[in-house]
Amino acid sequence: MSITHISPAVRGRQLVEQLEHLLQDFIRKQHVTHDEYRVATDLIIDSIECGEKSLLFDVFFEAEATDVANIGREVSPEAIEGPFYLPGAPVLTGPLNVMPQRPHEKGTPLYFHGTVRDPGGNRLGGIELDLWHADADGLYSNIHPNIPDYNLRGRFYSESDGTYQVLSILPPPYEIPKNGPTGTVLRALERHFFRPAHLHVKLRDPAGDYEEMTSQLYFAGGEYVENDVAHAVRDGLLITLKNIDNLDRIAALGLDRPYIEAEYDFTLAPAS
Repeated sequence: MSITHISPAVRGRQLVEQLEHLLQDFIRKQHVTHDEYRVATDLIIDSIECGEKSLLFDVFFEAEATDVANIGREVSPEAIEGPFYLPGAPVLTGPLNVMPQRPHEKGTPLYFHGTVRDPGGNRLGGIELDLWHADADGLYSNIHPNIPDYNLRGRFYSESDGTYQVLSILPPPYEIPKNGPTGTVLRALERHFFRPAHLHVKLRDPAGDYEEMTSQLYFAGGEYVENDVAHAVRDGLLITLKNIDNLDRIAALGLDRPYIEAEYDFTLAPAS
């Protein structure tokens, strides 16, 4: 019987029982002591109590879960969501959508655009894109202090011809929280704490004809792309950045300095 024909309750029970048996076998084979067992369980408890939520598991396992989701997928690949998504971001107004930001927001302007299509190449208008990313200091609004709510978080829609465009700032690589349990584990493994620069985006069809998808886009050639702490970078998620210093193009976006251009086309799967 395929997974899709198993009820969620039965599927959940199967997964928990298999995980239980795998961990029991691991404890026996590795001769895990009771003290070592307590260290592991305390790490999980501490990660919740200190506010890291899913960070500990996201760093080590979320990318594998999205890889499973992408098996046989013939549309745009899914990617990890990460722990910093926040629903209810402001709706932006086009045609050039500008992400909410502070006056004189630090960083290089980023012009991000592309087209949304179905598997047949037909352009899809009215698709919601929910975009969020770090600021120039690698910090997220509503997560880190002293940043206005929903800064660099916004929702906007593809135009009738399927195109979308948004103006923001270029995010940098950043360190994940390293003073809690996740940092303790990474330090013990002698690993760094950095994620490559990236954009998060969710796509939704208000009409419900296409599946919702979550993407995370990275900048080709960027620092930590080859050794992301969350090992989540995949070829299908890389985009090329272009430096734009043409005065006419700068003026057309209402800017007063050169900017970075990034383009990515999404293909959505029909709802089942």
